[in-house]
Amino acid sequence: MGCRASYVPLGEIAKFESGGTPSKKNKRYWDGSIPWISAKTLVGDTVYESDLAITKEGLEAGSKLAPKGSLLLLTRGSGLFKRIPLAIAGKEVAFNQDIKCVNSAAKGISNRYLFYALTSLEPSISAMLETTGIGAGKLATDRLKALPVPVLDEAARDKVTHFADCIYRKIHLNTKLNGYLGA
Repeated sequence: MGCRASYVPLGEIAKFESGGTPSKKNKRYWDGSIPWISAKTLVGDTVYESDLAITKEGLEAGSKLAPKGSLLLLTRGSGLFKRIPLAIAGKEVAFNQDIKCVNSAAKGISNRYLFYALTSLEPSISAMLETTGIGAGKLATDRLKALPVPVLDEAARDKVTHFADCIYRKIHLNTKLNGYLGA
């Protein structure tokens, strides 16, 4: 017995927010305690830290804060030609203008379900890739919002999310173990 999925445009079930970069000329905005995520640090399935951090003043002067559990999706940069960087914010983090913060706007659809659905749609997202005037990759927000996302019934969504969470935990543990063995 299978389950049925309805396909809903991402923009109908999620909200998008753009990040920003505070002026790098103002030293008061940088070297703070708020991790600032860029294309370079949007690596792995969960992000907690970055090599750059901003201050509260820097956040207010040009960046945005992604709440813990939000999805961070790279929408502009040369890295898009290799893969579609998508991660869950493991804690509150700031992010730059090349990244979109995506959060579920639909009752009963969790960000984790959206993460797994978008991960499964990476080939479709890659097919949307455009090139900017400077040769970087670009994912247009209007095209992302039109992306059909499979939405299962609530019980099936919960099962898929639980199953995928188990796999991701196992991958994380294996990665950690391999790091220990390699040291």
